[in-house]
Amino acid sequence: MRKLTISQDRGILVGLDIGTTKICCIIAQQSTNDGLKLLGAGIGSSAGIDKGMVVNIEEAVDSIESAVSKAESMAGQRVNNAYIGISGDHIRGINTQGAIAISKNGHSSVYDHEITNQDINRALELARAVSLPIDREILHTLPQEYIVDDQRNIKDPSGMVARRLEAKIHLVTGAITAAKNMRKCVEEAGIDVNALIYQPLASAAATLEPTEKKLGVVLVDIGGGTTDVSVFYNSGVRHSAVIALGGNNITNDIAMMLNVSLDDAEDIKIKYGSAKAAMASTDLEFELSHQAGEEPRIISEHEVSRYVEARMEEMFQLVNREILRADVESPISFSIVLTGGGALLKNITSLAEEVLGGRVKIGIPKGLNSLVEVAASPVYATAIGLIQYGEQIAAEFNIGNREKFTGDRTITKLKHWFAGMF
Repeated sequence: MRKLTISQDRGILVGLDIGTTKICCIIAQQSTNDGLKLLGAGIGSSAGIDKGMVVNIEEAVDSIESAVSKAESMAGQRVNNAYIGISGDHIRGINTQGAIAISKNGHSSVYDHEITNQDINRALELARAVSLPIDREILHTLPQEYIVDDQRNIKDPSGMVARRLEAKIHLVTGAITAAKNMRKCVEEAGIDVNALIYQPLASAAATLEPTEKKLGVVLVDIGGGTTDVSVFYNSGVRHSAVIALGGNNITNDIAMMLNVSLDDAEDIKIKYGSAKAAMASTDLEFELSHQAGEEPRIISEHEVSRYVEARMEEMFQLVNREILRADVESPISFSIVLTGGGALLKNITSLAEEVLGGRVKIGIPKGLNSLVEVAASPVYATAIGLIQYGEQIAAEFNIGNREKFTGDRTITKLKHWFAGMF
C-alpha cells in the first residue's frame, strides 16, 4: 500500500489510464502563464484487468501502485487524487432526445415565448429519462444540438422565441459494478477518484482538433483488450461503441499459430508484425525460441504479418460497421484518427485506409508545454486527455457521478461549454 506522506500541491493534475495490458499515469501542473506542464510519466504492465474490467482486485491494485510510483519518482510529487479512464465492453452509447412546448408561467399558449433556463432544464431531463436496467448507470451526458421549432444546430437556445424546444444528447452508460470495482482498486492504491471518464473522450481531448470534430472524424482507440470507437460530427459525439478485440488478440493468434509463449508472441508482434503483409519482407527471417533438443524453426516477417493482417482487417471491418451506425444525416467523408498502443503497429494506417476508405492518421497527444518528447506517443493519449477533459468538463458537471441537471447555475455551465464546442 502506498503511503501518502507528501500532500499533492495545488494545480497538480493526474490522469490514470488503466488498461488490459498497460497502466499509464501522467502528472502535470496547470499554470496560468505556461499552460499544462508535464511533471512525470509512468507506465507499467497491467494485471487483474481484462477487457477494461477488474478481474482480480489485488493484482490490479499492485499494478496501479507500480505505474503511479514511477510517475511520482519522476515528478517528485505524491499523487493523492486523479481522473480515471474507464472502458470495457460493458460500455454502451445511446442517442436520445427530449422535446417540450415552451410555456409561460407553466401555461402553454398559441403565442411564442422566450426560452428560459427552466425550459432547457426540462428538455434535458426528458432526454435523459431513458429506461435502463437496474445494473447500469449514466456515465456521461453529451449534448449534440438543440432544435428550436424547425431550426436545427442551435448551440444556445436561451432567450430565443419559440413554441417548441428539443434537446438531442448522447448518453454513455456502463455497468455499475464495473465502475465501482474500478473505483475501489484506485482507492485501495491510496488515490481519491476525481471522476471516472470514458477513455475515448479523454483521447479525443488530447488528439483531435475542433475543426475535425466539426467536419466529422472517427477516433479509434486500440487497446490491449478492446477497441473504442467514437464518431464526432458537428462538434458532438454521434456514436460510441466498444469492440471486444484488441492487441492481445493479435498476440494470441501469433502464439497459437507459431506455438510459442505469449511473451514471445508479443515480442514477435512488436519487432516483426506488420498490419499489411504485402509491405513485410519475405527475405527477413528469424529463429523462433525452442527448447533444448528441438529442431530450430525459422519464419519470415511476411508470414507473421499474414496473421496480424487477418486480425486487424477483422477489427477494422467491425469499426466500419460502427461508423455506419452513427447518427449522421448527411453523407460525409470521415477522417480517422488511430490512437492507443495498438496504433504503433507497423503499416497500420495503410490497412485502415484500405478497409475504412478514408484518410487515416496516428493521433499524437498535444497540449503539454514541457518534456513533450517523453509523452509524444499514442500510448499516452488517454492519460494526457484525462487531465485536459477532466479539468475542463468533469469538474464542471461532476461527470461519472450521475450528474443532475438542477438549477440555473448548472444549465448556464452546460450552455457555455456547449457553445465553446462550435
